Amino acid sequence: MKVSIIIPTLNEEQYISNALQSIAMQALPAGVTTEVLIVDGGSTDQTTQKVEKFFETIDSLPVRVFASIRGRAVQMNCGAAFARGDVLLFLHADSTLSPNAISELVATLENPAVQYGYFPMNFSSNHPLAQLYAAATRINSILTHYGDSGIFARKEFFEKVGQFPEQELMEDVEFLFRARAISEPTLIRNAFVTTSARRFEKNGFLRQQLLNIYLVVQYIFGADVATLKAQYETGKWLLR
Repeated sequence: MKVSIIIPTLNEEQYISNALQSIAMQALPAGVTTEVLIVDGGSTDQTTQKVEKFFETIDSLPVRVFASIRGRAVQMNCGAAFARGDVLLFLHADSTLSPNAISELVATLENPAVQYGYFPMNFSSNHPLAQLYAAATRINSILTHYGDSGIFARKEFFEKVGQFPEQELMEDVEFLFRARAISEPTLIRNAFVTTSARRFEKNGFLRQQLLNIYLVVQYIFGADVATLKAQYETGKWLLR
C-alpha cells in the first residue's frame, strides 16, 4: 500500500519542518510506502526554502513540490490529482502526526469497509480549554472533526465524493457531509494529529471556539461562504 500525504502551504515557514519531520519519523509496516506532495499557494516567506533545506538532510522521503492557485481546497485537489498512492492523507502544514499514525491508518484500512475518516487531535497548548476541545475529537462525529484532524480517504472514494469543493472556507465540512451520505467515517483512536493552537492563542480560546461553532452552524443553514470567510479571518461576528 502507498500513502500519499498532501500538505497545502502558504507562508508556513515556522511550521512546515515540524510537519515533515513527523512524517519522516513514521514507523512504516512492511510493504507500505509513503510520498509527500507539498502544494504551495504562492508563499512569500521561506516556506519553500525550508522544504528544500529539510530534504537536503533527509533524502529518503519521496517528496514533490507543486505550485498552485491559492486556496486550500484547490491546493489539496491539485495534490490529489498528482498522487500515486492508494490512500490520500491531507495534513495541514502546522500539524504533525504521531509516530504511529501511518501504521494505524494502514491497519484500519485492512477493513475494506473503511473508506475515509480522521484522527483525534491534540493542540500545541496546555490551556484547559485546548485540552477540552481535544477531548471532544475523541468522539466520532463530523461535527467535531475538520481539516486539521488529518482527513484521509481511499483515492477512489475521494474521487467518488467529488474531491474538496473549491470554495473559500468549509471545504472540509462540505467534503465530510458529502462523504457521510455515502459511507460512515472512521475515527482512528490509537494515533493522533497535533495541530497548532496559534489562532486560539491569538483570539482567545473561548472566543475562537465560539466563532468556529457559529461559522459551522451558519454554513449548515446556508450562509454565504465569502461572508463566513471574512468573519473567520477578522474574528468579527455577531457575538462580539
